[in-house]
Amino acid sequence: MKKYKLYIFDFDGTLVDSHLSMIDIFNYSFGKIGEECTPEQAIHYMRGSLQACIKERQVDSDQNKCQIFVKAIMDSLEFKEINDKTFAYDDTLKTIRNLEQNGAKFAIVTGNNVDHVKEILKHIGLLDAFDAYVGSDTCKVPKPYAEPLNMVFDLMPGFLKEEACYIGDSMNDYLCAQNAGVDGYLLDRNDEYLDFKGPKIKSLNDLIINL
Repeated sequence: MKKYKLYIFDFDGTLVDSHLSMIDIFNYSFGKIGEECTPEQAIHYMRGSLQACIKERQVDSDQNKCQIFVKAIMDSLEFKEINDKTFAYDDTLKTIRNLEQNGAKFAIVTGNNVDHVKEILKHIGLLDAFDAYVGSDTCKVPKPYAEPLNMVFDLMPGFLKEEACYIGDSMNDYLCAQNAGVDGYLLDRNDEYLDFKGPKIKSLNDLIINL
């Protein structure tokens, strides 16, 4: 694999296993507006943006309901009992530290809230690794549009797009990279994208530079 100067990562499902916490977050938040959310639906929503979730479930058809739902999402991101269910993948720390030792820099582009992401990174000992963050609270145009990735290059103007790559666990991540003109790698930990013919990795270990 090509060596890059800037590695941009998705967060949930890429750097951290937050599936259980996201199931609880969406279950709690939909419950606040009298609706149900299955675990399968929660995993689907976590791979998109909050805006996309709201539109898909037509929560925005009622302004009051929408406000309650968004507030519940934001509140639940602070619940310790939920955050305690988020863990770094076994390959995350090793890969970041290896690339860091080889001079790479890092950013995060996520559909999550930036403050929440930073809190989790602090908990797992990686807050010092990342120089730029773009989340749903800082970019209103969600993946797969190019804007979230383009914002990284505004925040880190010393890097060119051809020096960077974006790694994520969903097609939205890969399409975002394509739309922004950045090399993209689909992280397929559980063989969900067997028919995908583009650049794909099985583990973050595949990014490790061997000298």
